[in-house]
Formats: sequence, C-alpha cells, structure tokens
Amino acid sequence: MQKDFRADLARAGALHREGRLDQAIPIYRAILREAPNSFEVARLLTLALLQSGRPKEAHAVARKARDGHKSNPHAQLIMGAVYQAEEKWDRALAAFEKSAELDPGLVEAHYLAANTLARLGRLEEAVTGYNRVLGIDGRSVEARANRSTALLQLGRLQAALSDIEQLISQLPGEARFWAAKATTLYELNRPGEAVNAATQAIRLAPRSAEGYVIKGRSLMASGQLKEARDCFVAGLERDPSDMKAREALIVVLRHLEEFPAALAQCNLALAQTPGAALFLQHRAEIRRAEGDFAGALADVEAALAADPRLASAHVTRARLLGDLGRPDEMRPALDTALRLDPNEPNGRFMAAADDLARGRWEVGWAAYESRDHLLPPPYRPLDFIRWDGRERPELLVVVGEQGIGDELLFFRLVRSLADDGIRTVLLTRPGLVPLLKNLDARVAVAGDLSAIDTTQPGLRWVPAGSLPLLLQPKPEKWPAAPYLTAPPERIAKWRWVRDEGSFNVGINWQGNPSRNVDVGRSIPLAAFAPLAEIPGVRLVSLQHGPGTEQLRKVAFANSIIELGDDFNADGIFIDTVGILHHLDLVVSSDTALTHLCGARAHPTFGALRAVPDWRWGYSGDRSVFFPSVRLFRQSEAGEWGGVFNAIADEIRAMAAGR
Repeated sequence: MQKDFRADLARAGALHREGRLDQAIPIYRAILREAPNSFEVARLLTLALLQSGRPKEAHAVARKARDGHKSNPHAQLIMGAVYQAEEKWDRALAAFEKSAELDPGLVEAHYLAANTLARLGRLEEAVTGYNRVLGIDGRSVEARANRSTALLQLGRLQAALSDIEQLISQLPGEARFWAAKATTLYELNRPGEAVNAATQAIRLAPRSAEGYVIKGRSLMASGQLKEARDCFVAGLERDPSDMKAREALIVVLRHLEEFPAALAQCNLALAQTPGAALFLQHRAEIRRAEGDFAGALADVEAALAADPRLASAHVTRARLLGDLGRPDEMRPALDTALRLDPNEPNGRFMAAADDLARGRWEVGWAAYESRDHLLPPPYRPLDFIRWDGRERPELLVVVGEQGIGDELLFFRLVRSLADDGIRTVLLTRPGLVPLLKNLDARVAVAGDLSAIDTTQPGLRWVPAGSLPLLLQPKPEKWPAAPYLTAPPERIAKWRWVRDEGSFNVGINWQGNPSRNVDVGRSIPLAAFAPLAEIPGVRLVSLQHGPGTEQLRKVAFANSIIELGDDFNADGIFIDTVGILHHLDLVVSSDTALTHLCGARAHPTFGALRAVPDWRWGYSGDRSVFFPSVRLFRQSEAGEWGGVFNAIADEIRAMAAGR
C-alpha cells in the first residue's frame, strides 16, 4: 500500500514558499523516490532546484518527468523553464510550443512561447503569440504588457500606446504602466503628455527611479533642461547604479554648460565602470566644449579602442576632425557611425550637414529632417497637425528654429508660400518680430499663438528648416536677396554713423557665446587690429551683448565707434538693419549678423573657421545662399592671422578706389 505523502508535501511546500529551499529540496527528493511517477512533486522539485541555482540537477529531474509524462503539457512547460535557465532559447521555444500543441487552450504555454520569441528577437512572431494569449484570455495583464513592449520595439507606437491605455484602465494604480505610457508618448514625440504620464508614475511609486528618468527625458525633449536635470538627479538618488540616468544627466549638464558638474559625473561613472567607452566619449565632448582638443581626441580614441562599435564615439571623432580642420576625414567617420547605428541622431544630422555643405541638396534636405531627434530639440512642436506639403492648409504656421541666423536663412521661403496663395503666419521669438514684419506684407509675424484659434480646421504648422524639402531644395531658386527691408525711421536714426570722408566698416566678432555652439566660430577682437591700421577706414562696432567687454582690452579701442546702450534695445537687429545703409562694408565672424547682411544683399566679408557651418560650404569665396557675402577661410584651424591680413588687403584696395 502506497504511503500517504500529503503531510510531507505540505511541509516541503511551506518551506519552499518561505524560501528555505535547502530544507524543502531533500523532502521533495524523498517523496519522489517513493513515488517516482508523481509529476507534481517532480515539478516542484525542478522549480526549487532552479531557484537555488542548480540547473543541471533541475534538468535531470525535468527530463525524466517529461519522458514519463509525454502527453502532459505541463511536463513540456517545466522542461522549457529549465532550458530558459540554461539560456537554450531555441529548445525552450520548442518545449513551450509542444506544450501548446498538447493543450491549445493552455494560456501559460502560449505566453511563455511568446516571451521566448521576444527574447530571440523574433518580435513579429512574439506579437502573434501574445495575440493568441489574449484571444484566450482578453484580460491577461502580463501578455498585454509584453505585447506593448514588443510593439514599441517594432516601432508600432500607436498600437503599443493602445495596449498601455487598456492596461491602465484595468490597473490604474500600477506605476509601471504609467511609466510605459510616458515612454511611448516620448517616442511619439509628444513630450508634454509624456511628462504628465511620468508625473503620475512618480506619484504612484515615489521611491522608483523609472518615473523620474523618463520625465527627465521628456522635459529635455521639451527644451526644459533645468527641470530635466533635477529629475535625473532625483532618479539617481533613488538608484545610483542606473547608468542610463547618469548618462542622461551628463548630456543635460553639457547642454546647460555646467561643465565641471558634467565632468564630475563622467569621472564618477568611469570610477564605477573603468574604461567604459560611452563615458569616455561624453568626457571627450566636455573637453571639446572647454577647448581641450588634445584631451578630447585622446578620450575619444580611448573610447573607440574600448568599443570600436560605439557609433556615438565615431560621431564625436568626426566633430573633432572638423574642429581640427580635416573635413575629408569627417565623412568616413560619420559613415562608420551610421553603418553601426543608422539611427544615431547626431551622426544623421552631421551627415546631412555634410551633404548640404557639398551641394547635395535633395539628399541633404531629406536627411536634414533627422534634426527632429536631436536633444535638446531645435524647435518646439505645436499641438496641431504638422504640414507634410501634400495638402493645402487653410492657415500655415511656420515655426522658427535653431538660431537667429537659421531663421533669417529659411524664412525667405515664406515668400514662396505667399506666392502660392497660402495664408501664412511666421512664429518667431518675440524679439525678432519687429525686424521680420518687414519680410513680406502678405505674411503675418507673431511671437506667440495668442491671436490664433488653434482648434480651427485646416490649421497646420511646419518648422522653417523643413521648407526647402517641401518647397524647393535648390537654394539658387529661392527668393533672392534682398528680402528684408529696413524701417525708414531706423535709417534716419543712425545717419550720424556715416562719415562721408571715410570708408565705413561695421565689425562683429562674437556670436552665440554657448560653448556647445561656438567652437572656433567667434574671433578675438584683437584679430581685427590690421583693419584699424588702414588709413581712411572707420570701424563701427555692431557687437551687441557678449563680446562687447573686449572693447576695453584692445589697443585700438579708440579707433572703434560704439553705438550706445539703446542700440537694438527694442528688437533684435532692428537698429542694425538701419545702420547697414550707412556702412560701406561689414566684416563679421560666422554669426546671425552675417545672415542679416546677406538677407539685405549688403557687401560683407565673412571670416570662417577652417571647417565652417554647412551653409558656407568647404571651399570657394561665395555663398549660394547669400551672394553678397564674400568668404575668407582659415587655412589652418584656429589661425586668424592670415584671414585678417587678406581681409585688410581687400579693404585697403576698396578704400583706395573710392
């Protein structure tokens, strides 16, 4: 007569549930010796052995149980679990599929098979598997959650969001689903909604880092860098080992130009993970921004030695090669980066810029759309439908983006929209409104959306930098300069600037002072000294804001006319555009002023670093975008002496020929 093992099995089960596996396992074994055909005991013993990290022993028990119970679908399940522990994923999948074949209604078999397909990267098949599970049990939370993850990885974002919304309706207090919603909204480029979902995740799980990190990423995408920084700090306080959060914090600190703090975070990460290529690359970017090109290059070479497949490190190397005046070596580095990761955002944008610099307009403007994925974003998306150029909008809002120079470059294309009869509003920074009102009488200009009914049908928006792709890729066919006019009262106001007996030259040396932007572009005022030595030349400072402090430090300061505190006080460039009428020439570094002069078709000499921004190309002395601007290029990175000697020679000849 067979012994009754129920009491022993209950005792072993209790020990198992308490985690006392070393005591439960001998009892299971003893029962199995007496009752070798008991599948349930074999199943429990297999699980206990797996949980105690003894997969080989678990394998032997599970295999014997499977062979002894060939028609039992659960025997295949337990064998599949062992194969999972051994990371034999194909065998695990076969076991789970066999279990489902034995019992087509067994939800667990379909679920585990789908999970294994996802683990193998067979995501479409995994989604099909989760569909089977949900066809049997439509309220299966984990199957829907895992399906949403697979859909997200496949880029089927709207379908993933639909699943997540269903999960939230089932379990509204589950923080992980709110975090998943925030992640999906972030990927859908809906950062405002993502912030709201992440805030809810934080409310439900304030001790978890996940909500803070995705909220930080969403705030970055909205351009709210300080708020993003605070979220990443909060996330790391909760989980100091989260290297993705630390990387995100480093990126936002770099963009905030808090370089010592960014460097400290890099060094902390490298102390935790010595030789980590990603953090060496980030340190290289910080050193580049601080002007330490040798240190930056050493770091990026170390990053690539540690991980030759790190696409972002190849992008940083390309950027440094540009700083060092080596454009022909840039593109191979970018091509390598994009071969390794075709979606690397900075690599895609730099490759687009390279194509544009070389006059490859069609491919360049198409690739220029990759700027949508840069962080921080070049513009803030609006909350209504983006124009794709196919339909005729009732009202089109053209959104300014990037820097002032970019707006002056691209906004001329609104004239083409007006020519086509498309009612258009330019949305720009408030300080530019007074100047841009003189762009085209048919186009309204606004600093905000307060006067626009954003619910009206047929309303669309488009970022200004997308207009070349949608309207005309070839810049020689764009509306020609001059396309900006000066208010007559501003021309009259600054008439005193002109000295009829002199050759009047406006000078500008400092652009955007951001060290993330202004690497090698601005010029020390001292480099302009050869111009001050030319007889009959009168220099007028057009510098506004950062850079004006250099006027106190140069020996030829008394030779420069300054324009006073009310210069451009009531609008960006609103006085400058009037002053241009009284100047024979402008000499400027690569700044927004150069674009203003080009938009006015005013004679201008542009002083460029060895590898300049894409719009100036890599060679030649003229710009297709601004024919009135003559270009003077560094022959050696960082060396301005030759540039200004050449400019001085040209001005000397122009002044003498008056």
